[in-house]
Amino acid sequence: MLAPAVTLGVAARLIEMYLPGASDGAFAVALVPAPLMASEVVTRLRGRMDLAGALALGTIVFSLLVIGARSAIAAGGLFAATEAFAIAAMVSNAIPMLRDAILLPLRIAGWIAVIVVVALTLVTVPLIDATTIAAAVVLFVAGAGTAIVTAMLLQRDVVASVAGAGLRDPVLAIAFATFTAGPQSTGVALVYGVFCLVLTALALRSR
Repeated sequence: MLAPAVTLGVAARLIEMYLPGASDGAFAVALVPAPLMASEVVTRLRGRMDLAGALALGTIVFSLLVIGARSAIAAGGLFAATEAFAIAAMVSNAIPMLRDAILLPLRIAGWIAVIVVVALTLVTVPLIDATTIAAAVVLFVAGAGTAIVTAMLLQRDVVASVAGAGLRDPVLAIAFATFTAGPQSTGVALVYGVFCLVLTALALRSR
């Protein structure tokens, strides 16, 4: 978990130095947790759901600690974005029967929220140019690549490691970038999200 997080932090710092126009969006991607739906995706890919969930939870804690050190306002923004997920997870673990009964509505609500966030962002016409695309590529390769190498060295499940530690939640990154730097800074997160969707589609198709 720490290796991809550190690599993403270094990548965001380099982007700040060499691609300053994309720095706000790059830090938004680098600082948010892994995709909150990582466990569900890993299950469909027949990977280790428990490992993906544990890694994703670790990235949530790590993100709150790092962002809290940077700014109390920023930490509040990230906490607000993850609060609903954390409460739902606690309820579902404590009352499995309730979880099973409301799982489908929760999934539908979650996807509707994703669509709303992306749609509202697109309405603002965020800046997407060569700089934002390059920044998204650097972050995607740095995080996923580090997770793959680390998983192979430690003999862990590669799929779970990439989903739970190497990637970052693009929807949270969009919300976080909007909250901290304005809607025009969401271009990197949007492009990064496209890369995540393509990777997921290719992985599912290969199965």
